[in-house]
Amino acid sequence: MIINSIKAKNVLKYAELNLEEIPQQGLLAISGPNESGKSTIGETVCFALFGRTFSLDLDDLSKVIRWGETHCSAQLEFTPRDGKRYRLDRFLDDAGNHSARLSLAASGTDGEPIARGVEQVADKVYELIGYEFDEFVESFYLAQREITTPHPHSFAVKTMAGLVTLEYVDQACQTDKEETLNEIEQRKSEQISVQSQIDEVDIDHSLMPSLQGEYNEVSRHMEDSMDLIEQLENASITYQDALPKREQDLGAAGRAGFIGLFFLVLALLTAVAWYLLAKLPEHPFAARLSETLSGTLSTWEASMIPWLLYGAGGFALLFLVFWIRRSAKKGSAKSQDEAAAGLVKALNDLDGLSTIVIRNELDEETGSAKLEEDTASIEESEAEPAIVDRGARERFSQRVSDWQLSIAEVRDGVALEENQLRRGVEADRRRLGQLDQVIAQEQERLDKVEKLQLIKADLQQKVDDKQRHMEICAVADQLIQGTTREVSHKFNHKLRGLVSKTLPLFTENRYEHLQIDDDLSVRAFSSEKRDFMDLDEISSGTQRQIMLAVRLALSQELVNRAIQGSQFLFLDEPFAFFDQKRTRSSLTVLPTLSEELNQIWIVAQDFAADLKFDMHVRCDRESNAISMQQS
Repeated sequence: MIINSIKAKNVLKYAELNLEEIPQQGLLAISGPNESGKSTIGETVCFALFGRTFSLDLDDLSKVIRWGETHCSAQLEFTPRDGKRYRLDRFLDDAGNHSARLSLAASGTDGEPIARGVEQVADKVYELIGYEFDEFVESFYLAQREITTPHPHSFAVKTMAGLVTLEYVDQACQTDKEETLNEIEQRKSEQISVQSQIDEVDIDHSLMPSLQGEYNEVSRHMEDSMDLIEQLENASITYQDALPKREQDLGAAGRAGFIGLFFLVLALLTAVAWYLLAKLPEHPFAARLSETLSGTLSTWEASMIPWLLYGAGGFALLFLVFWIRRSAKKGSAKSQDEAAAGLVKALNDLDGLSTIVIRNELDEETGSAKLEEDTASIEESEAEPAIVDRGARERFSQRVSDWQLSIAEVRDGVALEENQLRRGVEADRRRLGQLDQVIAQEQERLDKVEKLQLIKADLQQKVDDKQRHMEICAVADQLIQGTTREVSHKFNHKLRGLVSKTLPLFTENRYEHLQIDDDLSVRAFSSEKRDFMDLDEISSGTQRQIMLAVRLALSQELVNRAIQGSQFLFLDEPFAFFDQKRTRSSLTVLPTLSEELNQIWIVAQDFAADLKFDMHVRCDRESNAISMQQS
C-alpha cells in the first residue's frame, strides 16, 4: 500500500492537515521540535486506516478530536496491491458517532461507495492491504517509542509467523477433549434406554410385505376392471353410432349401383344404335331402327345420328359417377367394421381379467392383521357374482362382428357385463379400505422401530466418533506442538536471513549476523570479536540499529507473506538516540533495503541541511495547520 494524499480536520494537534500528491517512493521527511505535531501525521494515517491510533485505546478514541472541537474527519488516498487508487473517509464526533466510507478516488466524494460503515470498511480495507492494526503497528508503523525486541507471543508476530491458526486449533482440541468423555457416557446410557423401547414392540417382519403384495394385487384388479368398464362403454357407444351409419351407407351403395347399371344399359343401347346407323346403314336392323326413330320422333333426321354417340358418352359418364358413389359408400360402410372389432376386443379382454387372493386374515374389531400360512381364494359368492357364460359371450361377440345385433341388444348385453365388473370393483374397494387401515397401523409400528434403531445407530456412531476423536486429539497435541516449534524455527530462520541483508548496512559491516531464538531474543555476531554478543554488551546506538533491522525484517516478511506489492513505512523518530554518523548512514541505506518497501516516512526533530528528501514536511509548534502539495 502506498499513500497518495493525507487530509484531516480537527485531528489531534491540527485544525487542518493537507498533504497532496505525495511521492510514491523515496524518503519522505517530517521534522520539527517537540510537540510540533510530527507524530500527529502518523497517528492520522493510523486513524484513517483503522479507526484507532497507537497511543489511544478504543475507549479513549474521542481524544483524537482536537481540543475544543466537537468532531473530526480524516481522508486518506492510497494505492493498495491491486494498483487502483482509493479514498477512505472517516468521521468521529464527541458523542461517539463513528462512520467510514471507502470509494475509488477517481469517482470523487459523491461517487458510489465500495463500502460504507465502520465494520464493512474495515473488512474491505483488510482485503485490499492484507493486514490489520496489530500487524501494522508491529511492522510498518514504528510509533514514537523505544525500539525493543518484538514480543514473541504478540498476535501480530504470531500472524507473521503463521502460528495463529495453530493456536486456535490447539485451543479447540483441548476443549473437545474435555467434553468428549462426558458425551460418551451420556450416549451409552441413552443406547440402553432405546433398546428397551425396541424390545417392547413385537414386529413380525414378514407381515408388511404380505399386506403390500395383497394390496397391490387388489389395486391392479380394480384398475383393470375400471379400465374394462370404460373400454366397454366407449366401444358400445361407438358400435351403436356406427350401426345406423353402416346401414345408410349400404343402402346408398345399393341405390347407386342400380342407377349406374341402368345408365350403363342406356349407354350400350345408344352406342349400338349409333354404330348401326352410322357405320352399317345398309343393315336390315339399321333400316328398321331408322324407321322406328322416325315414327317415334317426328323431328328425327339423319343429321341427328351423331347425337346418339354423344348420348352414349353421357350415359357412360353417368354410369361412372354412380359407380364411384357406390364404391365410396361401400368403403364408408367397410370403415364401420372397426367399431365392431373394438367392441369384440373389449368383450374378449374380459376373459383376461385375473382373480384376487386373500392372503391375510383381518380382525374387523381390532383392525389388526394375521399372516396366514395357506392362501385362500375369494369365494365367488362373497367377492364377485358368477361370470356370464363364456359360450354365450363368444356367441354375442360373433353376432357383433357380423353386425347381426340391434342397438338395443348391444346395449343390454354390454350393460350386463358392466354391471358384473362394477360389483367386482366395489368388492375390491372394500378390501382396499380394510388393507389401508391395517397397513397404516403396521407401518406406524415399523416406523417407530426404525426411528429407534436409527437413534441407536446414531448414538453408537457418536460414541465411536468420540472415541476416535480422543485418539486423534492425543496425536494432534503432539503434532501441534511439533508443528509450532517447526514453524517458529522457520520463521526465525527467515527473519535471520532478512536481517543479515540489512544489519551490515546499518552497522557499516561491524555486525553481519543475528542469532534469534524461538522467544525472539537477539544476539549479534561481531566481526571484530568473531563471536555472538548479547545486546547489553553492545552500545545503545548499535542496539537501536539492530532493533531497527529486526523491525524492517518483520516488515519485509509481512510484505512477502500477505502483500506482495509496494508498501510504505512510517518510522517515528527511529534515530532519536543515533549519533549523526549513524543517522546519516541509516538514511543512506534505507531506500536500498527492499524493492517492495518503496515509500519510507522518517520523523525526526531535525535533519542535516545537506540531506536530500523526496518530500520534506516541516512542522511548527505554533501552527495548527499544514498544507502542501508535492509536484
